Amino acid sequence: MEKMTMTDSTIAFIGLGLIGGSIARAIRKTRPDIRIMAYMRSRSRLEQARQEGIVDVILDGIDENLRECDLIFLCTPVEYNSGYLSAIRPYLKQGALITDVGSTKCGIHEEIRRQGLEYCFVGGHPMAGSEKTGYENSTDHLLENAYYIVTPPEGKDRSQPQALSPNAERIVAVAKTIGAIPLVLDYREHDKVVAAISHLPHLVTSSLVNLIKDHDTADGTMKQVAAGGFKDITRIASSSPEMWE
Repeated sequence: MEKMTMTDSTIAFIGLGLIGGSIARAIRKTRPDIRIMAYMRSRSRLEQARQEGIVDVILDGIDENLRECDLIFLCTPVEYNSGYLSAIRPYLKQGALITDVGSTKCGIHEEIRRQGLEYCFVGGHPMAGSEKTGYENSTDHLLENAYYIVTPPEGKDRSQPQALSPNAERIVAVAKTIGAIPLVLDYREHDKVVAAISHLPHLVTSSLVNLIKDHDTADGTMKQVAAGGFKDITRIASSSPEMWE
């Protein structure tokens, strides 16, 4: 595994926000030879990415350009990622691989099974982020030394922990290329783990922020005396509501 290198030469990003943009920047930094395409709703952000030399080709939508891609990243909120599978499917060339960066995995794995796409999908979840969102806050080092969870559609064989499919190895290679630490998990185990260490803390912090909002004194004394500990606990509550929903 240590010797894995990226062999995919053309990559597309559907969604180019904080995580997608950071992956694209890191790939551009370490592998400038790789051709990068991208599509998102904000044309101005795509133009910015092209001006900065991160994106080579701006996509107007899910179209024929994807036939050139070896690897396609789904980097939209999780409820939209599954919906893009049907749109992308007609444009997959032989050997192309789809992956995602969503923080829940069971839903999209169930959808790829329903569509019979297990042969061309491997899930992924970079365990890094920020309360700041959008391409404008992406960096080429956001994912350095962060765990990058890889979820093969076939699950993980605990009796042979080192036995990875060629497609799973490709996503492990992506993680290594951008300086992240790959960790292969069964997608069901992933959701249990992340619910405990990521999703539950967000619910707690959001609830705490709302409690202060609803029960603060008229002159805002609670907010006035809130110190570093409160800010540390509640930082994540200011991140994207759309993504967390």
